[in-house]
Amino acid sequence: MTIYTPTYRITIAGTVQTSTTLEDATITYGRNDFFEATQPSYCNLELLNLDGTSPTVELLDTILIEVTNSAGTYVKLFTGEVSGVYNRFAGAGLGGKPNTLQIQAVGALGLLVKRYAGSVSYPEELDGARITRILAETLFTAWEDLSGTFTWNDLTTETWADYGVQGIDTIDPGRYEVLARPAQVEQAYNLTDVTQQSGLGYLYDTTDFKIGYADAERRSENYTANLIELDANLVNADIQTRLQTADIVNSVVIQYDDPVLEVEAQNDTSINNYGLLQEIRSTILAETVDATEQATNFVNYRGTPKASLEEVTVNLANSDMTNTVRDNLLGVSMDSLLYLDNIPVGLIPEGYFEGFCEGWTWTLGRNNLELSMSVSNSIYSTLDVQWEDYNALIQWQNLDNATRWLDVI
Repeated sequence: MTIYTPTYRITIAGTVQTSTTLEDATITYGRNDFFEATQPSYCNLELLNLDGTSPTVELLDTILIEVTNSAGTYVKLFTGEVSGVYNRFAGAGLGGKPNTLQIQAVGALGLLVKRYAGSVSYPEELDGARITRILAETLFTAWEDLSGTFTWNDLTTETWADYGVQGIDTIDPGRYEVLARPAQVEQAYNLTDVTQQSGLGYLYDTTDFKIGYADAERRSENYTANLIELDANLVNADIQTRLQTADIVNSVVIQYDDPVLEVEAQNDTSINNYGLLQEIRSTILAETVDATEQATNFVNYRGTPKASLEEVTVNLANSDMTNTVRDNLLGVSMDSLLYLDNIPVGLIPEGYFEGFCEGWTWTLGRNNLELSMSVSNSIYSTLDVQWEDYNALIQWQNLDNATRWLDVI
């Protein structure tokens, strides 16, 4: 049994808030399931001040929310820009009354909604390179972005090299070639969205206000690198699976190139079992080989419905939770593979579930910290291993006698 009581630290515009108390907060990241685009993270925070004063909070101030881990060290839950402030006094106009400050803030991906890109032409390139190009154009800090009263005397150790492109996390190279694009200004989020959808990757924003991009290969190549093992007995709400015909596609047309070309693939076994369920996917893919691979993989992994978990909710203050599990949960991300064990076989026959965290919500209370995760079946994120992916010198006799081709697909 481990006792854990979360301690929060709120920093606004560089100042740690010491005169206010966290009343409650929710922080949301990611997306609802594998088939959606990632949305900007956001936070709703309520601070209470009993002495009748109110901290000054301005729009676009940076807000940082941290919580202690099992060792008592602060870890970041959210960094964002203030997008809304609601200040309320009980019995307005009377001194010494409680003050409630409600703050809304948006994570780094929100910057792409408020800025444009595409003012220069883009060459044909891999999806990761395209994301890098868009972010570099969008997040570049120009001289005119700084305050008109800002001078070098306001700095200490910074140099101009500390400015320029800021706020980019890891950007994977990409797997698929996307079309060249003529110069035409468009909302930056729209440009990154069509790229991530075509590249089968996902954008994400980090707890320290950065934007990253995971290409179609990241989860396969780092399958257990961010493993979270969780016993179903620690889940403090109903475990609900989702299985629906809307997830089944057994005939697909991939549109690509310019002028538009099409490739088609179908899963005959799935059609026999579920009837014809078609979908058209419009992409900015440039190469036939890429469109063909996507079409084939698409009907293979979506031809048979796979159960996903609607929501997995845990309270990190649960005394039955080990410190290792608790700290792993505090590091949850879209790279996290959740292994949920001891599930009733009436719900999942295997008794366990493996899936990637697509989105999550933190709910902060004075003595509790809850985490709710939406988890997709891991099969959707796993690229099949192809024969050509192996070293040409590998021979079957050099592998374990029990190894089958099915074991590595």
